[in-house]
Amino acid sequence: MADNIAKRAVERTSRALLGKVFPGFGKVPGRAAEAVFSAVVRTGSALVTDIAASMDGDATSRKGRQEKVSGWLARYDFATPVRDHLWDEGVALVGRDTVVAVDSGDISKEFGGRGMEGMEMGYDASRGAVAMGHSLLCAAVVLRRRATPLRLDLLRGRKGLPDAETELFDAIVGEVGDNGIPVHDRGFDSEGFVGHALRSGHRAVVRAKELSRDVFGTGRGIGEGMARAPCVRATLRSPTRRAEAEVRWRAGFFPAGDAHLPVLVVSSAFGERTLYLYALNFAGPDAAPDELRRAAVLAANAYFCRWGVEVLFQDVKQCFAVEDARVRTFRRLENLLALCTLAYSYFAHVLPRCGEESRRLLKTMRDSLGEIVEGFRPFVANVRELLRLERTRFISGRPRKRRPPDPAAFLPGFGP
Repeated sequence: MADNIAKRAVERTSRALLGKVFPGFGKVPGRAAEAVFSAVVRTGSALVTDIAASMDGDATSRKGRQEKVSGWLARYDFATPVRDHLWDEGVALVGRDTVVAVDSGDISKEFGGRGMEGMEMGYDASRGAVAMGHSLLCAAVVLRRRATPLRLDLLRGRKGLPDAETELFDAIVGEVGDNGIPVHDRGFDSEGFVGHALRSGHRAVVRAKELSRDVFGTGRGIGEGMARAPCVRATLRSPTRRAEAEVRWRAGFFPAGDAHLPVLVVSSAFGERTLYLYALNFAGPDAAPDELRRAAVLAANAYFCRWGVEVLFQDVKQCFAVEDARVRTFRRLENLLALCTLAYSYFAHVLPRCGEESRRLLKTMRDSLGEIVEGFRPFVANVRELLRLERTRFISGRPRKRRPPDPAAFLPGFGP
């Protein structure tokens, strides 16, 4: 039995979540999933040694606990139920213009990984190093302050990403129907992917990487071709920020194999920085000027929201130390990544919305604030968070009573 309010709140809410994710999973596999998930939540670590060390009430030796956890990760498939649950929960949130941000990344190990199944050498953009690793493909629904993971797939080695990107796009489009706007970064700017998305008939946004591509039939690149395009000032908004941008648009034709498919090219400029986007299937060839303007602003705003998937990547990796995992088989790493993604979803979306449990937990945090922040790392994290705020609140001493306003100050003729 948990011995404090926080432990009880987490224990009850996490068990309710796991009951939805692993229904009919079996008694022993279910206990294994609960043990590993609970350890990931408590420790924020994907290291088997940390997971094993946090197993309460286990009389097995330290080495025995590690072997037990390692055996669970190799024997059971935690990844498939987690993937199915996240997909169902995320798809239910997608409305007409909801942004579904898609991005690719990797899990890599700069100083190791050769003994780990399936890892291959490749470039790790986040660290600027060549390292052993696996590719990652992520889709997230950007509707709230924290993006909701829709898919987070671990691919073997560094190959197969282009096919996986197309398959994920088809899965999203097939599930959401006419809803949602899949949004992709520069890594998706290929004739194969953009052509496939255009032929699907579904709206999508892809950031242009190859700016020398002649899409206007003038022999010039995209930047030059957009210089005299129609322009409008627009306020772009995401769940966490907003910015003023200069949005331009121009109809063009994208070279996809032997065909040239109609596409709306959009640019959004923030000061000296300009992003060039392909707005796919946003407007027909006979669209009126007002319709093209609305489509351009919508596409620019959709890409502005895409940053949510980048933050999700960062949070899953850093909050749960995924790249520190030292498991040697692909299945173990895939299971750990799935449970870490579920733990992210639990902290970001499940625990804050648990009604009385959430309110009680927040009150406990406030009441125990001194003990929570006195450690060095929490102190540093909170100072940095305060530095990011535009305004801070400071309340000192007893609250002062305000004097009632003097009506004579704002009502002419009032008074003696």
